[in-house]
Amino acid sequence: MDRFSGELAILREERERVREQLFAGITSALPQGEGLFPAGARQVSPELVDAMTYVFLVSRDTASLPEVAQRKLRAWALDLRRFGFPPTAYEVVARVVREVVGAGIEARFVLEDAAAVMAGAAAAADVEGVPAAAAARVLSVTSDGGAITVVRVEAGMPVSYAPGQYLPVMQVGRQGVWRNLAPALPSNPFGQLEFHVRDELTPEVGGYITMGAARGDSPELAGEELSITAVGTGSAAAKAIVFSALELDDPPRTRVHLAGHCPQRDVFERLAASVAWLTMEDSPALAGRVVLCGPHRAIGALGLPEGAATRALRISPDAPADWSYQP
Repeated sequence: MDRFSGELAILREERERVREQLFAGITSALPQGEGLFPAGARQVSPELVDAMTYVFLVSRDTASLPEVAQRKLRAWALDLRRFGFPPTAYEVVARVVREVVGAGIEARFVLEDAAAVMAGAAAAADVEGVPAAAAARVLSVTSDGGAITVVRVEAGMPVSYAPGQYLPVMQVGRQGVWRNLAPALPSNPFGQLEFHVRDELTPEVGGYITMGAARGDSPELAGEELSITAVGTGSAAAKAIVFSALELDDPPRTRVHLAGHCPQRDVFERLAASVAWLTMEDSPALAGRVVLCGPHRAIGALGLPEGAATRALRISPDAPADWSYQP
């Protein structure tokens, strides 16, 4: 029998029971447990079950966590700090998990190792004074008549992220309801951000949002060619990438295609008319590094050649967290 086969079977076959019992165990064991979830929730996020499955799969051969898994867990721990999740909580959660899935000896050790990795990352961020979250005031809310709204906010302090990454955002008054949004401006000293949203937020000028730590990948801008296709709200990530390239001494030759209705199309067109390295395309460009920005279903509907779609960097803030494992 393969190592961790029993635990993995429970996670696959009893997923809903596991989510419910984890919710009950975490909220009863941690004083701040209720605040981790949206009002009315009775289950943990599917991501927790996916992450547990990943941990067991990636550790199955050696009963230990490889470095690639530790990096993913550290990044996740930094993200979870926005919930007020202290480093000491990870040991408690590991205990709840092993009780719910009936973890064997080796599985318990792996869960404890995962908890230690995440607790260490969170504690290091605390010591370094890295903010767990940032509040920002809504400065403007504008629409060009389409379904997408441009929201500008200011945090008054730098918010760290790379172009193309996304931030979990919670509107004040919507406890525990986080939406992943890609900023449309490069990170700057003033904490000025812009988001392109549909119904993820319903902000009002003067209101506030809370933002967590950045997640996701960012394209490499050093090189000769970059091709960006943006769909709908993907215009935000595309704009951040193009404006970041604008700050370089030697920007890559960049082609941008905006598919369908995208806000601020005129911004891209004016910039393309003023610099030699940027051109607007009538169809998706596939030369050099390819970046696809937008809702994950909309990107899938583009119908790009399989090879190009496979090698492209996809920036889809609404896509489920990727805990897939390929041995």
